[in-house]
Parts: sequence; structure tokens; C-alpha cells
Amino acid sequence: MRQEILVGGRDRSFHVVSAGTAAVTPGAVVLVLHGSSQTGRTIRRFSGNSFDQLATGGRVAVVYPDGLKKAWNHNKPSVESTDDVAFIEALADHFHALHGPIPVIVVGFSNGGQLAIRLIHEIPDKLHGAAIVGATLPRPGGLAFADKLQPFPVMLVHGTHDMVVTYGGEGWFGSLFGRPRGPSAPETAQYFAARNNITAAPAHTILPHRRESGRTSVTLTRYEQKGRLPVVLYTVAGGGHVVPNRQRKAFFFFAGRTTQDMDTVEALAEFFPALSP
Repeated sequence: MRQEILVGGRDRSFHVVSAGTAAVTPGAVVLVLHGSSQTGRTIRRFSGNSFDQLATGGRVAVVYPDGLKKAWNHNKPSVESTDDVAFIEALADHFHALHGPIPVIVVGFSNGGQLAIRLIHEIPDKLHGAAIVGATLPRPGGLAFADKLQPFPVMLVHGTHDMVVTYGGEGWFGSLFGRPRGPSAPETAQYFAARNNITAAPAHTILPHRRESGRTSVTLTRYEQKGRLPVVLYTVAGGGHVVPNRQRKAFFFFAGRTTQDMDTVEALAEFFPALSP
């Protein structure tokens, strides 16, 4: 169901798969942020409608917001560009007004993952967790926004054969010629673990391999410590610029392979208890 909300004098649109009923109130909200050149509807299809599984029985409100001109402002000051932080904040307030103080979790793919990184820094008090798929921290100097320095649970998923946002970090190819690059996917995970004051060494687990996964495999890296909010990284060896799911492979050949050794939604439900059946 398409809905709109007024933010900064603009009507901003979003699509709700399940917002509960008078008889069934959702226990959590998941905001799925699309990549550049996508919309809420296209990321829903691109991910094989897999996030909709969370909405079964109205237990989770799954929401697909639309970025203006199919993009998100993940790093520019709001006075210079669209204030997408205010949009997500308004959505969190909207669903809290409807259903009470239930957890709001953001899942961002690609450009949506870059916005999720910004949200973690700027409005952690409005959210309860984030998953970043196919996105890494920007180059040095790219975090030109406010940071409330609040610990935050973060799940990351990244393919080693991602040709759009490389596993080696933003500007990785240029780094071969001496240009500065951004943090890699593992370095991004380490960054969030450090923000959560985790000093224990990470634990690595290779997930069971499925025959249908072909030449892909998945390693789960956990950053955990008693009394600290966790961070996990799913490294998809051979995986491309996709949202791993068991329903549908990526549309375009340049997106790369989709593994079957993990499912993003299943990983979300394991990492965030509020999303468990």
C-alpha cells in the first residue's frame, strides 16, 4: 500500500506491506532502503520479495521508502540537498505514533546502505539496529555529518565480487595507482565494532555450503563481547552486488552471483530478536 508523509514541505512516499490491524499490532518495523536508480518497489522485486516474509501475520511492518529521483542523500548537508535523515526520522515517529515504542530497524542496500551508515551516526536514538548490504564507509573525510557516538548493533553483508561497491572499499581500483580508498567491508565492520567498544577478537565461521550456491561461499564474522552491542559481517565469497535471498537471483548479469548459503532475511531474524517469529 502506497502512502505519503509530509517532510520539509515535500510529500515523501513509502510502501507498506503490513502495518498490522486493529487485532494484530506489529512487534517491529523494518525500513528497506533501495539502491541508486531503484525505488521501494524495485528493491522489493530485486530482493525476491524476501523481506515480505517478515510481515507474515502482521508481526512486522515492512516498509519500502522512496528516495527522491531514485537516490538517497547519504553525505551532503541537508541545506544543500534533500534531507533524507529527516524523512527516515519522520517514518520512525509515524510508526511509533501508530504502534507504540516498537523497534525500528533499517536495512540499506548500496546507496541505501550508505544512508544507513549516516543514520547510525545521526539518529541512533530513533532506530534500534541497522543492516548494511553492499555498502562500505566512505573515503577519509566522507563522514562529514554529525555523530552522536552511540553504540549500535550492525549487521553487514558484502560480496567479494561486488563490482559496484567493491569489497575492498570505495575507490579500491584507484588505490592500485596510489589514490586513497575508503575502508573495506572488513574494515567497516571493525569500525562499528570499535564504536561499540568491542575489544575481543572476532570469531569466524564458514556457513554450510549448498550445492545450488555453486562457486559462492559465506563466512560469518562475529564481533561480540559481554555488555557490548554486537556487529556481524557476512562475507559472500564470489558474491556480487545483490541482496542474498532464496527466492530470486539478481536481474542483471553485472550484479553478479547470488549465494544460497545465506538468506539476508533469515540473518536479520537471527541477529535482531524482535524480528524472530
